[in-house]
Amino acid sequence: MNRGMKMLFGVVAGAVLLGATVLSSWAEGDPSCRAGGHTFGMARHGMSGHGGLTSHTLRHLLRHQQDLGLTNDQVTKLKVLALDQDRARIRAHADVQVAERELRALVADEKTELSVIEAKIKERESFEAKLSFMGIKAKRDLYDVLTPEQREKQKALRDQMRQMHRARTFSSQGMDAADREQTAEGMNPASERIAGEAERTLQTS
Repeated sequence: MNRGMKMLFGVVAGAVLLGATVLSSWAEGDPSCRAGGHTFGMARHGMSGHGGLTSHTLRHLLRHQQDLGLTNDQVTKLKVLALDQDRARIRAHADVQVAERELRALVADEKTELSVIEAKIKERESFEAKLSFMGIKAKRDLYDVLTPEQREKQKALRDQMRQMHRARTFSSQGMDAADREQTAEGMNPASERIAGEAERTLQTS
């Protein structure tokens, strides 16, 4: 193969690789390949392992299985129900993704009429609304597996966790406020600690 043919082959191969990269990025929803550099509403619906709220609720219930007094039958039912919910949410999420890509293609084409774009936006929003509603319904369906007594225990656990979270937040805010007050008085908190340690060392020596 002469030198000219080698150069031509290299250019063709590079073009093929570049095209494959662009198509792959488009298929994976790479932000750099989105029409006009705009991002649409799909980012609001991160699936987080396709489970979202369902997986979080299931993990919470299973983590407190003993506290709630869940039976083996209830655990099995919860897992089966969560799996069915995830399957449905994955399909619904796919509908959102397809509508998202179709909308990008319409927006990228300057010949597309605004009425067509508007209809596609409404279609995408309807898919997003369905996905959000499925998440809310999935959580309630999981809680329906619990007995009334178990639901009361679950609410108590939830309130306890919220109180602990508030306590940690207030504690952190209080420490920050104290540090700011000490700094405002002209003493750096770190310097004050060092000075205190030095004073105690002198007293014990």
